[in-house]
Amino acid sequence: MKKLTVNLISAFLMSTMVFSTTVIAAGIETETDGDIGVTYRTHIENEGWLQGWMADGATSGSEGKGLRLEAIEMKLTGDVPDDLKIQYQTHLENNGWAQGWVADGDPSGSEGQGLRLEAIEIKLTGADAADYSVKYRTQIQNEGWAQGWVVDGALSGSEGKGLRLEAIEVLVAETPVKIAFDGYLEVLNQVKETDYTVISWESYQKVVAANVVTKADLANKITEATLAIEKAQLDLVKKADLTVYNDVLNDVTENLYTPESWAIYAAVVAANVVTAEDTQAKVDAATIAVIKAQKALVKFADLSAYNAVIAAVSEEQVKSGWPEYKAVLAANQVTNRNTQAQVDTATANIQAAQKKLVLYSDISVFDSAIALYTEYGADSDNAPYSRDSWNAYRFVCETYGTLSDGTWVYDVISKNSDQTVINSAAADINSVVARLVKTADLRAFNTAKDLKISDGPYTNVSFESYAQNSQVVFITGLQADLLKGYSQNVVDGYTQTLVAIQKEILVKEANLSQYYEILSSAKQEDYTTISWTRYDSIVKSIVINQNSTQEAVDLATAKLIRAQKKLVYSSSYVANKVKITSANFGPQKVGDNILARVEALITAAGLEKADYTITFNRIDKGNAVIDPSTGLIAKIGDTTARVTFTITPVDGSASATTSAIDIIINP
Repeated sequence: MKKLTVNLISAFLMSTMVFSTTVIAAGIETETDGDIGVTYRTHIENEGWLQGWMADGATSGSEGKGLRLEAIEMKLTGDVPDDLKIQYQTHLENNGWAQGWVADGDPSGSEGQGLRLEAIEIKLTGADAADYSVKYRTQIQNEGWAQGWVVDGALSGSEGKGLRLEAIEVLVAETPVKIAFDGYLEVLNQVKETDYTVISWESYQKVVAANVVTKADLANKITEATLAIEKAQLDLVKKADLTVYNDVLNDVTENLYTPESWAIYAAVVAANVVTAEDTQAKVDAATIAVIKAQKALVKFADLSAYNAVIAAVSEEQVKSGWPEYKAVLAANQVTNRNTQAQVDTATANIQAAQKKLVLYSDISVFDSAIALYTEYGADSDNAPYSRDSWNAYRFVCETYGTLSDGTWVYDVISKNSDQTVINSAAADINSVVARLVKTADLRAFNTAKDLKISDGPYTNVSFESYAQNSQVVFITGLQADLLKGYSQNVVDGYTQTLVAIQKEILVKEANLSQYYEILSSAKQEDYTTISWTRYDSIVKSIVINQNSTQEAVDLATAKLIRAQKKLVYSSSYVANKVKITSANFGPQKVGDNILARVEALITAAGLEKADYTITFNRIDKGNAVIDPSTGLIAKIGDTTARVTFTITPVDGSASATTSAIDIIINP
């Protein structure tokens, strides 16, 4: 930052020296801004435009020749803002300023008239003109460069003296204000809030707020503000770098270490929590403390070798010595909470015990040899090999055992056999396997071909139609040996044809289980005679059997369910089901309704109370008052009442009366 301050000050002082608001003495050399420049050419007496274009302070014209300038063209070069233009006008012999202002490469003066240029004015225009300044000087007849540099529209040359201009030099550069303001912005942009602590940034922002400037301010003020801000930046405190701290924390995960050691480590971490707002020294100290605590962590033991050794031997592999081995296993049980040394010792003990075991022979090589036979079975039609080669394979396999219901019976070669005998048998079988002749696989075809009526089960009519289908008759009549000679695609085509015909013709027998289950759920003795008569007529109207479609059975089942919902339970069924007893009735009080209580018991039993009318009869001599028509308890009386209830189905079927019910009436 200090180096930048020196550069900014130097730039400002130079710009002040070069671009004063008054004429500066001739001979001072300056450098223009690298991004923008000016190029110009002059029409010289006797030489015309021959000299060509000059740029950025170079001399255009002549010295010591006494040749007049007759015209000039000028334009900006470099990274010129869109709105920035250079305009110029010349004082021409006999014409004065009559020609007016021209711009951006247009000629000012005359050609072929022999008229001298006597003076020139140059200026910059446009929205960005305030950021730049044009400086120029001319060599005047008899006076040379004595007049010196002028800037921004001032007259260079003479009026009314008849003196010719003989040469010109032009420079365009940024103004001191722009140079200073660009430096101000550069300083502001060289720091970012995210890099510094909150407290130091807040202090810095106070300095920035106190030194806000614009291009409308003088260059000196802008430079002073820049220096103040840059000085404040020196006091900014960088946020601590947490990269190593976070990496260290992420180096360990809890599941790898014992709970006891992790608890101690977690306490150290909790005591060393830091943020970017802390000093780097504090962060570094916390990092060291965490690293030290990590070194004290105790890892769970690695059980991979231990588990692998145990898994290497199972009881079915052991011919003798298993009880002794089990005792060693029991004595060497470890977990990941044990030390690694303890785990390694247990592993070694188990390995030593395994060496004492007498194991059965390894039968796996034999199982591999008979694998095709156990997969496809004895029937050569199912095996994707030629009949002769498969029968030869079957014969040699059955020399060493038996295939029973898809399961191999080790009645010749077994794990009790000597390993050399097993290996010899496997080699014998494998020699035949090598001679198997591959053919099309008929398993899917045979499954489709061997379809039975019970597989559906299918209706008799549909299965008979399927069996008599001409394509089915042809395809199922093809011999296995013939089919095996075809390509797999041809065989698959026959299979797909059979399956397609089966889907098209075969109809599964309807499933009547739900229908019969629902039908048997309703018993005549539970319902009123009138509702059962209606229900029975509906049942008799339903005609279905196994040859009916499932859709017809489902519709019949739905019809049966609807009919059962209209059945009305008999009054005696209700009386027994609801259990209207003194104990179930419960205590009542004045304002309660005993008929409503019975209806509630009917509903609670899952019955429809709207199917019945309920009445009651007082059979006691008590003085409790109960409305005989509504059942409302009006007076408590002697706190009891004995009644019977009569339940009558609304369809007019027989009524039923309960036994006497003692009703307790509480105050």
